Amino acid sequence: MRNLIIYISLFCAISMAFSSCLEAGLEELPSFEEADINNFRFEYRWINAEGNYPQLNVEGIDTKLSIDVEAGTMACVLTVPAANQDFPEAIRNQVSLTSLAGFADISTAATIRPIEGSPKLGEIADFSAGPYQYEITAANGSKKIWTLEITSFTK
Repeated sequence: MRNLIIYISLFCAISMAFSSCLEAGLEELPSFEEADINNFRFEYRWINAEGNYPQLNVEGIDTKLSIDVEAGTMACVLTVPAANQDFPEAIRNQVSLTSLAGFADISTAATIRPIEGSPKLGEIADFSAGPYQYEITAANGSKKIWTLEITSFTK
């Protein structure tokens, strides 16, 4: 019985070694050249400790965005939404540029990296001292520097 298990294992290993690695007939995929930011948005996060279990709450910040693709610049006008049942006035009053999370929509297959001390995206950060710069690297390796400036913040 032991020899049978060894033979079966050996057969499976050899079969896998010869059956993988397709080398021909593959579709040629495009090498994306775009290194753009298509959208930028912000949100405010807080912990609601009421009840038995703390809960993370998120409120999107209204963002009007002006993008200049040629210059690689974005100007943002941020407005904190009005208080409501899910976004109480006490929490709304705590919202500031020093405690927002930012998110960018970028070109297909590109990557984004903050440079020169710019806040990391997706994390709560201080956006009060801009302008900020982000480097976008396209799938083909080309790079473009984008500048983000918050031109107005209204509660």
